[in-house]
Amino acid sequence: MDVDLPAFKDNVRRRVYPITRALLLGPFASPERRPALLAAGVTHVLNVGEAPNILTPANGPFQEVAWHPITDLERIPDELALQCLSTLHRMACVPGSRVYVHCLAGWNRSPTVLWLYLVACGLEPSAAKEAVTARAWDAIPGHARLVDAQLVRLVQQHGLHKLLPHPRPEALEFV
Repeated sequence: MDVDLPAFKDNVRRRVYPITRALLLGPFASPERRPALLAAGVTHVLNVGEAPNILTPANGPFQEVAWHPITDLERIPDELALQCLSTLHRMACVPGSRVYVHCLAGWNRSPTVLWLYLVACGLEPSAAKEAVTARAWDAIPGHARLVDAQLVRLVQQHGLHKLLPHPRPEALEFV
């Protein structure tokens, strides 16, 4: 897997990690992180942390800022996982969108939600995990305390019936 080393080093400094052409992840979307989000071309923000959003659409300007709070290190409830995936899919399908998925630290919840989305979009769980960790050095996608085999099967079935074929396949191309 080829990685652009200068870009990777810049992403580590800013901690805004592009995973695909349209999906980025990292820590809490704070006013201090706003310049990095704008520099990365972020148009939409999905917060899956327990703390409510501080940034609003007007702060971006972002087209949408959504919040689906997930408790850290507890299994994600099925319905909440599907809500996150539906919101993320809606955002990722907007032409030209770049969606920043975040929690507090960007280590467990946001990488896991992004990983679940990639799995729902047809990637094998191990390939999706490798793709995320190769681009976000501190991410733990598919954290064992957040997901189990039953949830993985659920999102795979959800993806087959609700997300595929993806209306914007370029959004899933890895950077």
